[in-house]
Amino acid sequence: MSEQELTEPKDHFLVARRLGIGLIILCLVAASAMTFTVMENERVVLVRLGKPIRVVSEAGFHWRLPWPVETVHRLDARTAFLNVRISETLTRDKRNVILPVFAAWQVTDPLQFLKAVGDRQNAESKLDAILTSARNQVLGQYEYHQLVSTTDGEVKLAEIENQIRALANHETEKNFGAVIHEVGIKQLSLPEANTEYVFRRMRAERARVASQFRAEGRKEAAEIRAKTDSERTRLLADAKKYAAETRGKAEAEASRIYAEAHSKDPEFYQFLRELQALRHIVDRNTTLVLDMDAAPFRMLKGETLEAASAKPKSDLAQAAEPTPAPQPTHEMESEPMTSFEAFGPFLTDDDPQTN
Repeated sequence: MSEQELTEPKDHFLVARRLGIGLIILCLVAASAMTFTVMENERVVLVRLGKPIRVVSEAGFHWRLPWPVETVHRLDARTAFLNVRISETLTRDKRNVILPVFAAWQVTDPLQFLKAVGDRQNAESKLDAILTSARNQVLGQYEYHQLVSTTDGEVKLAEIENQIRALANHETEKNFGAVIHEVGIKQLSLPEANTEYVFRRMRAERARVASQFRAEGRKEAAEIRAKTDSERTRLLADAKKYAAETRGKAEAEASRIYAEAHSKDPEFYQFLRELQALRHIVDRNTTLVLDMDAAPFRMLKGETLEAASAKPKSDLAQAAEPTPAPQPTHEMESEPMTSFEAFGPFLTDDDPQTN
């Protein structure tokens, strides 16, 4: 065989292989042009010659006509968050406040969403305008103290958020094919010009409340003091009354006991009374010039009780009266009165009649 006959089969094989590879590549290109995939977090709108025809939400491979007959528009089906632009808003009582708001929204009707807004960037711009309008409209129905207050039940922030969401949802669901799941207020701030005025008003309000509490406290303290003083006066009066009654009964009983004791021996009672009189009159540093015959000083001469009682009573009476002539006297110092100290055990103040 010639060399030409040997190379011809090889050339045919190479051509066939190249044709096969080209055919495979052509099939792959055709398959990629006629198929598309859908992810779990996506919604696909299929557009034929510029007109949306159907929505594909099931994940996996799907067939379509090749471009430019049919095109695929992908939309994110997950919940997205939007921060509404910051602007001043008037409350019902004409107070300027700055209330930043955020919203959580999601595409629910991809076909309507694509027709109304086209893409996500344009959708967020329209949602921002809708939420700003709803916020201004709702805040115009509430006063400033319903946004921030120290009184329980006055703050209506949750109610305001729900009203903003409901008002915005009415328009987004109807015109854009999107739903707002949640609206939240991030913070409440005031314009710089209003901050000092608000602080002054808050200080005045706190001072008024503090004054009211102090006045109520002083009133209650006065009432408690008056009640306590009245109770104290009553208790003291009852105690004094009880003490006086007890003291009177005790003194009456003591007088009765003393009277019974003295009635049994009047002479001894007279003797004790004289000793008690000496105890009250004379001490260690006393110098007396007295009639030694007058009671009770005759005891200092050592006169016995029987001798004193043997004298007539008229003599005792005369001892207390002034005499026309001077009687014998005796100057005595209390230091040498040893006979007086002998009566010490009897010179007591137990008798209540001596007080």
